[in-house]
Amino acid sequence: MSALSELVVGIVQAEFGTSPTENASKITQIVKKQYREADIIVLPEYSMLNPLAIRDPQRVYELSEPIVGSKYLNALSRLAENLGAAIVAHFIEKTEKPPLAKSTTVLITSKGELVPVYSKIHLFDAYGYRESSFFEPGASPSRIVSIEGIEVAFAICYDLRFPELFRIYATAGAKAVFVQAGWVRGPLKEEVLDALAASRAHENTMYIVVANQTGQMFTGRSGVYSPWGYKELDLGFGEVYAEHVLRAKDVEEARSSIPVVFQAAEKWEIKAKS
Repeated sequence: MSALSELVVGIVQAEFGTSPTENASKITQIVKKQYREADIIVLPEYSMLNPLAIRDPQRVYELSEPIVGSKYLNALSRLAENLGAAIVAHFIEKTEKPPLAKSTTVLITSKGELVPVYSKIHLFDAYGYRESSFFEPGASPSRIVSIEGIEVAFAICYDLRFPELFRIYATAGAKAVFVQAGWVRGPLKEEVLDALAASRAHENTMYIVVANQTGQMFTGRSGVYSPWGYKELDLGFGEVYAEHVLRAKDVEEARSSIPVVFQAAEKWEIKAKS
């Protein structure tokens, strides 16, 4: 990887409803209106459809789709081809275990190819909500994909509360993690989102990119957190699309100055052998 590698990331922050067709149309309108030069565009969790608004696992399962032949993904595939940019889509993937679907991240390449890269491991069974009534958990961390010379991993919302997952990504070579979020509103919940994302960035000296929903149910405050642990970009609370540059040299400089990732890896190896 060249120290000069740069990756332009587009972030969509918006409120999405219960119709995959309408949501795909909204995404297309938002991005086409404001897109400039992003290499990859990250969409929020539940941007295909919002289970929290539907509240019925069977109905969510009925609206889910297989990846091959999905009308929702095909609409985004056309958008990716038209723009010449990759898209990180959140997808409600049909399984053979009704009423449980999968909460899946699908990378759509700039050529329109569909590549499933992750299914959510840590389901949101907290604050009185049981996401495990809607989804079966994923079985493994995400694939790490090189985009414009920068290695990227993927996570979904509640995953942010589990630092072990991000350390796995860092020690495997990831320089950035794209987090698709539907961070539910509550007292100071946007501050909690900020604190967790900044911590994951700082303790792993990596970029954390959060694409979050906003509106009545969710906190907004999407953004980009630097390898030094501070927020470089904050999208506020409105519906917005923004682009931001990730620089490989910033990760390399942070890891040279604060070598926490590899110091920890060395200690774990010593402990495992003792």
